[in-house]
Amino acid sequence: MFSSRIIDLVSKLKGIQNRDRVLLPTGSTHFNTILKGGFHPGMYLIFGANRTGKTQICHQMCLQAYIASSSSIYIDSENTFRPERIKELCTAQGVDEEQAMKSILVAKVLSNSTLLLKLNEVDKKLETSNTKLLIIDSINNHFRADQGAINISHYELKKNFLKILQKLSDITQKHNVVLLATAQISPNFIEKPIIKEIPVGLQYLNHFFSEFLYLIRNSDKNYVHIINSKSLPENKLPYIITSRGIEDYVK
Repeated sequence: MFSSRIIDLVSKLKGIQNRDRVLLPTGSTHFNTILKGGFHPGMYLIFGANRTGKTQICHQMCLQAYIASSSSIYIDSENTFRPERIKELCTAQGVDEEQAMKSILVAKVLSNSTLLLKLNEVDKKLETSNTKLLIIDSINNHFRADQGAINISHYELKKNFLKILQKLSDITQKHNVVLLATAQISPNFIEKPIIKEIPVGLQYLNHFFSEFLYLIRNSDKNYVHIINSKSLPENKLPYIITSRGIEDYVK
């Protein structure tokens, strides 16, 4: 009798573990390779120069989440979300674009204070939804803009940004979601650096994000470079951006 109860308990625990195990493939073999199959629950920072595909990855992962029977939340701080791009990706992959669009909740934020309020709403929504993907494009847009504001002290700027990052960390752990955040960059002035651009506010981002994807622009192809990871080996693989989204570069 006792042993059968133990067996039942172990079975239930395994069921919970399987239910909570989240993996969102990217649609690209190369990206999946360096990410050990795709995006797992945790905080990923995606950064690189303009036109390297940061927002493209965000759009593509919204579709990938839908294909994986999950909804997604897209917090847009730069007015970069493009429904027409989602529809183009759906057409390329033979996915119902109307249903895919319904699975994406888009919220535009105009300041860091608005972003923090929105994250409180997101926290409550995740209590009752099957959302497994949270996207912020970009995480440091308003932080960067506020650096030039004369009415905000450095202390207030830092305090507000850290509140946002701590809230994101709490949400990610509490709800077992994948967080993808893009980041604006500034030049790295070190002579002949391997990393030519660094995220604005890196000294704060480093304390919260465990995975960094550095996107590098090249003449005929781009590279995704895993750096500063707590769980993944450093790796770099090529990709291209097409009408179908992020795809592997093949010679």
